[in-house]
Amino acid sequence: MAFLSFRKFLIIFWITTLGSVLLPSIPSAQLQIKTLLSELDNNYYYPQKKGLTSISARLEWKQQDISSGKKFFIKKPGFRFEGKLNSKTFRKKFISNDNEISLSDNERIRHIKVLNNYLDAFLPKTLHEKFSDYRGKINFHNEKEIILQLKSSDPLDNIKDYELFIDAQKWRIDRIHIRQNQEPRSVEGKFFYTRKDGQWVVAETLSKFTINNQAYSEKTEYRYKNLKSFWLVNKISQTVKQEGQVILSYRFQLNDYKLNSRN
Repeated sequence: MAFLSFRKFLIIFWITTLGSVLLPSIPSAQLQIKTLLSELDNNYYYPQKKGLTSISARLEWKQQDISSGKKFFIKKPGFRFEGKLNSKTFRKKFISNDNEISLSDNERIRHIKVLNNYLDAFLPKTLHEKFSDYRGKINFHNEKEIILQLKSSDPLDNIKDYELFIDAQKWRIDRIHIRQNQEPRSVEGKFFYTRKDGQWVVAETLSKFTINNQAYSEKTEYRYKNLKSFWLVNKISQTVKQEGQVILSYRFQLNDYKLNSRN
């Protein structure tokens, strides 16, 4: 489906400019933004910050058969989700589970291309890691809200910039606006949260965007499971609608975990 080519721009674990309050110099501006992202990261829950060093789990995933007109989900081939901490970065990948079903190279590549869009959904990057190559400025700041604009330093990056609406009292990102060089040119997203061990985790995201003058919406729900003292994303449900009609729906679940930690 053509829509899938846009999927990688829309997860994540997803404005109107109210002024342009530029910071005094580039070095000090970037230092303040780094501090801001670190403060946000301190309020989010990350398993890798709690001591998780590797993860391996069996992935079960299903796709809704839209053509049937019913909520009937078709089971997809089995894969494994693998992740290992390398320095401060978690290297993640999906590998095919040949014990369940044999796939051709083309089939394997096609499925992994879809699944790779969900790597960070199962084990999110820290904000500092995600935006380490971005330059930024604070467009608005008061006691309740901070609006942070971040631009990629890579001229070949399709994403022109992110604009983050930050709740300055709860220290979490409430909304996001993504501008891109290709369709969809603009994506607006909203985050809903719950707490695990006193820190924020994303429970649901809603995003809206337009392609060829048609309105799309995407809803993604996250469920968590506690294993060996770690809160891990265990289930993901995602539905995409075009002009109010469902055109794509997935269900993902991880099972048979194998975890290693520093503890």
